[in-house]
Amino acid sequence: MKGLIKIKGLDIYLFAFIEGILVMCFELIVVRLISPYFGNSLYAFTSVVGITMLTLLIGYYFGGVIVSKNKHQKYVLLFILIVSCILCLITIFSPPILRFSISMGLISGSIFAVAMIIALPLILLGSISPQLIQQLSELNEKAGIASGNVYAISTLGGVFGTFVLGLLFIPTIGVKMSSLIFGIAAAMIALIIIVIKKIDYQPLLLFFLLISSAAAGFTINNDIKKNNNLKLIYNSDGFMGKLEVFQTSTNSRVLMNNGTSQSVVNNETKKSMHPYNHVIATVASAMPPKQRDNVAIIGMAAGSLVGEMQNLNFKNIYAIDIDKRSKNIAEKYFGIVPNSYTFIADDGRHFLYETSLKFNVIIIDVSISEQQPYHLYTQEAFALYKSKLHDDGFIILNIIDLIDLNKGKIIEKIGDGMLINQFKTYLVRDFYPDDTPNKDAIEAIAHERVIIGAKGNINNMSTLLSEMNDCCKIELFNQALKQTFVNMTFQKKEITSKPFVDDCPEMDKLNFERINLLRTKYLN
Repeated sequence: MKGLIKIKGLDIYLFAFIEGILVMCFELIVVRLISPYFGNSLYAFTSVVGITMLTLLIGYYFGGVIVSKNKHQKYVLLFILIVSCILCLITIFSPPILRFSISMGLISGSIFAVAMIIALPLILLGSISPQLIQQLSELNEKAGIASGNVYAISTLGGVFGTFVLGLLFIPTIGVKMSSLIFGIAAAMIALIIIVIKKIDYQPLLLFFLLISSAAAGFTINNDIKKNNNLKLIYNSDGFMGKLEVFQTSTNSRVLMNNGTSQSVVNNETKKSMHPYNHVIATVASAMPPKQRDNVAIIGMAAGSLVGEMQNLNFKNIYAIDIDKRSKNIAEKYFGIVPNSYTFIADDGRHFLYETSLKFNVIIIDVSISEQQPYHLYTQEAFALYKSKLHDDGFIILNIIDLIDLNKGKIIEKIGDGMLINQFKTYLVRDFYPDDTPNKDAIEAIAHERVIIGAKGNINNMSTLLSEMNDCCKIELFNQALKQTFVNMTFQKKEITSKPFVDDCPEMDKLNFERINLLRTKYLN
């Protein structure tokens, strides 16, 4: 077999550019692949960054070994083709690895999963730079200039790949098609050079064509599979999660984020079928009608809470969501009336920090898949919320936690953070029915809980059923909550633990027990 090619000048920089693109492709795509299993937490991102650095380190050393054996003219094209094949196949082989690794725990599992998925391609990519630098040196380029040029061009490729993949491809065509297109494009450049230079490497060409064809066929066929009870009517992938809207056979619509339900809405009435939305609206109705001026809803999803606040006649409704896709989804697929509210594409905490507005009610209902962003629930965050409430205002939070209060440490720590900021703090009693047929169902183990923080005295507020939304009155629980607030809530009066603080994302780790439970037991 002949050597692959003796690369000259421009070829070297072209391959450096491709290498930079591919490194960032793997790094960005693996972040999206692991988020449904390990969340968008600090631990997950640390695993990706750490494994990336470690494997590139090994790759640089490996490249030096290749150079020392004078085989650096031979392997650059081969490595690019191998890595391109892996990129084409990454969304096919990664799910079994992720399902296995989640049982290992948050830290060890995420590290293991990331290593298994990207270690080989990043080691091969890391080895390319030393090989290219050596080839430039053999063209009488000074070592310092050669290394500087190669790393500069490689970094430029990384910048290009980051912006094109992250801002254009993934949000519009998804992770699967993006990895396939980038993998094929990189390989085609290498294959064109093989053909032009008449390199005797037909077996490799045939191998890549077979791999890319199989990956394309699997990706397309997998994307068009349909459940008889679900019809996919919207699909979008981005850094904040894969969002899908399904029409069900029972005339409801479901918004899914990374494969888990975010909202379920009756397509005729446009009302949420999740009980917590109506519990939150019932609590919000405690604000007397004359004082229903400004309400901030942090977390848009399908817009169900926007609709509830509209029906309660809040004058100014602000929906804040960091994912700008939410506005289009809520209006186009879930019946939220455009221009009836103000949408702000921003992080909720940042918006409240920047705005001069004050609110009667602030609602926090945010999750990315099962992960809830910890920075919205820290002691410092509650200090900000309090400063943005009118004296008689209150905050309502939807928290997903384990039902067993002895295990539900998230609720306890959030409550302590509210108490430290002198909120009168209440946990609404469990509003899910206690006669769930399947005691092992996820709803019987972990589901939404509603926490209320009153700046003033919430007990003195409205108790008239006529001031509730009609959809909320249907449930006897909500009627009782409206009329006998004290009996339907637990008031937290003592600080019993260290609250969440900005300096330590402890909530990510506590959240993982729920994620592990759901992903390993109910979604496999």
